[in-house]
Amino acid sequence: MVVADVKGDPAPLAIVMTSAPANQEPPSVADNLAVEIPPSRREERKLRTQRALQQAALDLFAKNGFDATTTDEIAERAGVSPRTFFRYFPTKESVLFVGEYGWFQSFTSLFLAQPPDLNDFEGLRATFHALAPSLAKIRPALVVYERAVSSSATLRGGVFDHQQQDIATIAKAISIRRNLLDPDKACTILATVVLVTYRRGVMNWLAGPASVDPREVIETEFDLLLTELAPTPKPRGKTPSTTK
Repeated sequence: MVVADVKGDPAPLAIVMTSAPANQEPPSVADNLAVEIPPSRREERKLRTQRALQQAALDLFAKNGFDATTTDEIAERAGVSPRTFFRYFPTKESVLFVGEYGWFQSFTSLFLAQPPDLNDFEGLRATFHALAPSLAKIRPALVVYERAVSSSATLRGGVFDHQQQDIATIAKAISIRRNLLDPDKACTILATVVLVTYRRGVMNWLAGPASVDPREVIETEFDLLLTELAPTPKPRGKTPSTTK
């Protein structure tokens, strides 16, 4: 899922956690992956409207819950017409997921640019580590997002569907790095495990002090995963004798 920092560029929420694009594609959140072109006045105006709608939606979701909030209320709070809302977002749910397409493009590019001496797991871990600092500036929006998701069974189902798309996107990137035409089961398993580990790190970071660097918490989760997957040494001792 991805939400926007209304004072800056859209940034990832979950990959806290998702990947289908909304009507209007925001710019990529990863630095130095592409040449930035200054937006025109018309584009700036559209982006301001989009951010106003997102902020209004987050405010209302936090106050009233996701299910109880209507698109008309969001539009009214943002100071635009209900019709304008649907020029930017196809559904109420899509307000929470805008920007993920650009974020995943950045993720894929950064992952595929990792040094070849890193294995796929190490490359994925390094990519999440590099993108994690962008979470700090949108922490308040992430908290509201998680509150909205927990308040709505419908939204939780939508998040699950988006996460399956996220897994497919990461698996595809892994398959490209492995020179495969399509992701195989191994790619999908790795993508699933890494995404769940990353999300656990983000959730634990949100539950702790805001002063903590999200990279530290995410790295702790990856360290724990490696510890659990490490081969368990066999206990030393005498080999039991065989009774004849």
